[in-house]
Amino acid sequence: MGKIKFSAGLWCFGGCADRFNVAGYSEFKAVEEQIRLAGQVRGIEGVEFHWPTDFEKMDFAQAKALLEEHNLVPSNMNVNTFAFAKWKHGAFTHRDERLRREAIDLAKGAVDAANEMGAKSVGLWLGADGYDYPFQVDYRLQWQYLAEGIREVAEVDPNMLIGIEYKLKEPRTHIQIGTVGKTLYICNEIGLDNVGVALDFGHALMSRENPADSVALLARSGKLFNIHFNDAYGEWDDDMIPGTVHLWETVEYLYYLKLTNYDRWLGLDMFPYREDSVKACDMALRNIEGMMALAEKIDDGALAKAWETMDAVATQEIVRKIVFQ
Repeated sequence: MGKIKFSAGLWCFGGCADRFNVAGYSEFKAVEEQIRLAGQVRGIEGVEFHWPTDFEKMDFAQAKALLEEHNLVPSNMNVNTFAFAKWKHGAFTHRDERLRREAIDLAKGAVDAANEMGAKSVGLWLGADGYDYPFQVDYRLQWQYLAEGIREVAEVDPNMLIGIEYKLKEPRTHIQIGTVGKTLYICNEIGLDNVGVALDFGHALMSRENPADSVALLARSGKLFNIHFNDAYGEWDDDMIPGTVHLWETVEYLYYLKLTNYDRWLGLDMFPYREDSVKACDMALRNIEGMMALAEKIDDGALAKAWETMDAVATQEIVRKIVFQ
């Protein structure tokens, strides 16, 4: 793994609500305050924005000045097509051509915004694009519209990385791009070098994937563009502090990031509903650093030799030594 660069989504510091408490469990913070809080976390060098919602009350010059004040840089510009009622039936896949065009144009605007801010990548989590019931949509058109729309966004700037973030469900019962395989498929169908994947640890768990296996698959294809760290129990997008539930799986995740020479951002994607956001993110980075140290202790040669046996006890004998004396 190259030089470690930690980033955090600004939403980690914005306040959290759920359907049982729509007012939230803490005060919602303005974007300016979110940037200030991110700057308080030791080790965070970059922040991820959402376009256009993070810029509704702040222009580019103001955002740049705030980042500079807090020694931060923009690491990624995410597209927000999931928070608008007009796209409740889909954004890139809406059957109304006018609404579909608005969503694609918004994403193209995110590419321009990323360039203006100095970010090198755009994140596409198309949470509104999916379905809730059998027979609700024409799956053939869903995939056609997704491929066409993402291609159009990517063609705005061939030097801008477009990272598609997959997730199995929520807010739809079925999000169309829901697994690593489907995401890699659409990347390959589009066939552009700047279209790849943003891999979220908790989303991989939801899709019954081993996150390290997903790292290996995406790295093999040269399509691993961004990493989101969190933890979850696997049934839902819990967005918890990394390493608090799936310690071994996260160590393996980090080990494969090292093996595959990943050298882009390591980003926090958390929703600390009831926790102090700065303290939660500080613990997240300390946990990741601790797990990275564990991964570094693994005897690569001994593990490679144990892999040849394909014997679980043999491989576990190697990795258990990093924790158990």
